[in-house]
Amino acid sequence: MSLLTVQNLSFSYGTREIFSGVSFAVEQGQIFCLVGPNGCGKTTLQHCILGHLRPQSGSVLIEGKPLTDHTPRDLAAQLAFVPQSHSRSFPYKTVDVVALGRTRRRKPLQPGGDEREQALAVMERLGIAHLAETEYTTLSGGELQMVLLARALAQESAMLVLDEPAAHLDVRRAQGILLLLAQIAKEQGRSILLSTHDFNHPLLFEDEGADVKMALMEGGRLGRAGRPLELLSSGCLKEVYGIESRVVTVKADKERHYLAAWAETDRGKENI
Repeated sequence: MSLLTVQNLSFSYGTREIFSGVSFAVEQGQIFCLVGPNGCGKTTLQHCILGHLRPQSGSVLIEGKPLTDHTPRDLAAQLAFVPQSHSRSFPYKTVDVVALGRTRRRKPLQPGGDEREQALAVMERLGIAHLAETEYTTLSGGELQMVLLARALAQESAMLVLDEPAAHLDVRRAQGILLLLAQIAKEQGRSILLSTHDFNHPLLFEDEGADVKMALMEGGRLGRAGRPLELLSSGCLKEVYGIESRVVTVKADKERHYLAAWAETDRGKENI
């Protein structure tokens, strides 16, 4: 049984259709990448899966059980969310924000000593323990993204739902987070549903030996899906986005793959 099953899901804001007929499944320990341009509906789809938005039709199943049949505590055990943007209203200490990921395991909302210790352990793993006593309203965008990821990891849910997790990070920090996610999926068996517009992210996961699938989302539809290297080597970007592409192999610490893409213009081929 799949951990997450999305069946024929459709959503509209009034008369404006965002996506329609979306179906896919995510297995335990699998990284599933929703890849597509900005504005194609990836974030809205994630919010429907999380129950933040109600789709017009279709269903979302968690371990075969409809999303609406789960209690909030049950859902917290299954799904942890890292948004692309977040409003910071109160000057909580950063460690307490991370510790809030542990609240599903205890009744009081105020984190206790154990929750703080566990939060610090997660922050140490992410290399942000030095921010523990910092007011999180003073963090940079990249630091905040790391804190939100730490909170999700502290929640210890079966699946991480990540909306453009590397969007605010520098190249080194972004690659470190992607490598950590691959490790978490492989070693802990946690599933990851990740949205991105960078085709190299699923290729990195595959190079790291993770069980990874990617699906192309464009124009409100979920198109071709499969293993990243096979899918991106098939010329599918020409069909879906009208761009030329080639997967390049680089011999580094291990064999790594990167996508080179370019658009056709009146002047010929222009790198993008």
